Amino acid sequence: MAHERQPQGKGVCWTLSLWSVAVVSILLLSACFIASCVLTYQLTMDNPNGRLSERHTNHSSISCVSVGTMVSGKAWSCCPKDWKSFGPNCYFISTTSVASWKKSKGKCSSMGAHLLVIHSKEEQDFITRILDKQTAYFIGLRDPGHRQWRWVDKTPYNKSATFWHKGEPNNENEQCVVINHRPAGWGWNDVFCNHGHSSVCQMNKIYL
Repeated sequence: MAHERQPQGKGVCWTLSLWSVAVVSILLLSACFIASCVLTYQLTMDNPNGRLSERHTNHSSISCVSVGTMVSGKAWSCCPKDWKSFGPNCYFISTTSVASWKKSKGKCSSMGAHLLVIHSKEEQDFITRILDKQTAYFIGLRDPGHRQWRWVDKTPYNKSATFWHKGEPNNENEQCVVINHRPAGWGWNDVFCNHGHSSVCQMNKIYL
């Protein structure tokens, strides 16, 4: 009596299907691993100490937007959550406390930032659109003596790109600067460094 023969084609196909699934799974896992390594490498390369930008280590989360190009190898620009984005920078407006210029500077430093530095009318206009007209804010400009104004980030002080109120600066003993609003509009005013004011912090964006 002839024995029935099992259809081997189905068994072979089933085995091939299992192998195909296994191979595809391995490839996908490998791709994910490689992508993770590349991203981690990219993040660590942004920081000389091999960590994700120390500017952001004191923040619980960051918010990123697409920059719309990969030409530079960067696809996203990011700021800490609740910071404002403009150009290559992120800005944080202090609204809950006032402090001296020195303490305000230290507060910004503790967040990996520095007091606001302004080098263009566009930046001045951006900042003043989001500030409270009833409040004065320390910026990162200071006079160590003899009216030698210096920015906290060591960038040059350019007299042609300043926004002093009319008649300001007017007191050599007032060696720090706030940005505030007067009937004529927003501008800079020299003030005593130990007086308490709000402040604006600034940091560079991180690009991923």
